[in-house]
Amino acid sequence: MKQRKFKKEVIDTFRLLAGKTFTIGQALDVYMSTPSKIHSESKSARQFVHRNILRFMSTGDIVQVKADGRAYKYTNTEQFSARIAESSNPDVLTNNGKQNPHDALGKNLTERLHQQKLMLLTAMGEAEEYDAIYKELPEIGAQIQELYNESRDRCSKLLGKVKAIENLIALSSN
Repeated sequence: MKQRKFKKEVIDTFRLLAGKTFTIGQALDVYMSTPSKIHSESKSARQFVHRNILRFMSTGDIVQVKADGRAYKYTNTEQFSARIAESSNPDVLTNNGKQNPHDALGKNLTERLHQQKLMLLTAMGEAEEYDAIYKELPEIGAQIQELYNESRDRCSKLLGKVKAIENLIALSSN
């Protein structure tokens, strides 16, 4: 069977149908109720759902079970359950489906770096604001000084964390 990648909104829709038999109409209703849908018109959404059911059938993730009149019924296979587990795993995967720890580490470090930089910018903004308020209202300087010092300390610690993560990223890319 072919190994294909599916969009998040497709996986979200069919994840909700796991373990049930369903028609295209029922899958369409579930798709239209998901917040990650990309089609809002009924016709284009129905075509999108139908195309993806056919794609899942070509990979063996969905099988056609029976027909009630004109409406075919479908169900998810065990392979689909494995695909859902794989898609909810945040680790980076290589083409053959095995985890690549080097890529996962890089992604994790990059996410951490962005988070630490955001915290650093917040702390720097806080320190700058305390400084600006002190210049406008020097009479409350004693009250502001302690808050300003704590904010500057946080900036120093966060800057150290950012530098450490950047060094690890550079080291892991070698």
